[in-house]
Amino acid sequence: MALPELIYAPIEGGTIHRYEIIGGKRKFLRFIGCYLGKCNFYKSIDDAIDYMSSIKDLQNIHKDT
Repeated sequence: MALPELIYAPIEGGTIHRYEIIGGKRKFLRFIGCYLGKCNFYKSIDDAIDYMSSIKDLQNIHKDT
């Protein structure tokens, strides 16, 4: 099994890795979105980017208050 491959690291922080998972006779491509130590698997890179954006927005809200 291959290691996750870094494909996106924005200046604001966080990372997105591409990860190929083998299950039975099939291979599944998943994306891991990580920000501030919290990581989640996603089916598309767009979902991972949306996750990171929403977490960053929440963090900005907490800083402003």
